[in-house]
Amino acid sequence: MMVDEFEFFRKVRAYYCKVPFLVRFKYKMSHKVEKAATASGSFSCRVNPHTQIVEYVMQLNSDIIARPHSEQSSFLFSSVYEEIPPQAIRIDNHLIHSARYPIPIEYDWQKFVMNGAEEAVSVQSMQQLFKKWKLLGSDGQQVNADIKVERVEIEWYH
Repeated sequence: MMVDEFEFFRKVRAYYCKVPFLVRFKYKMSHKVEKAATASGSFSCRVNPHTQIVEYVMQLNSDIIARPHSEQSSFLFSSVYEEIPPQAIRIDNHLIHSARYPIPIEYDWQKFVMNGAEEAVSVQSMQQLFKKWKLLGSDGQQVNADIKVERVEIEWYH
């Protein structure tokens, strides 16, 4: 079924505005202990007809992350885990993906948009984003929490 570009623009904005998703992740508490947390977010699609690009923009808010300062010494491991005062990962209006859409639109445009979103909001893309995000220690310095994204769920039909 063919749609014209203006109809595509309208439908993408109407159907793919604030699509919710959930990210499940763990962060390091100590040498053998990880703590589970979640982040809820949503993404919206924008269409730029001048460049023929669909852009995926997301917002995200995580649970509060905290870790006490700890030092462990054993025969094999000597580790220091810097304190992480209570804080959340908050990301607003972040462009996570863009895809060029072919013209004429004689293809399943919804499948095209959904495939792009699943590429944009995936375990790998969230892992990269969380790797770039810097948590701050009690001294204001950046601290590595060793965040590992386990699962991402997009709620297509909400």
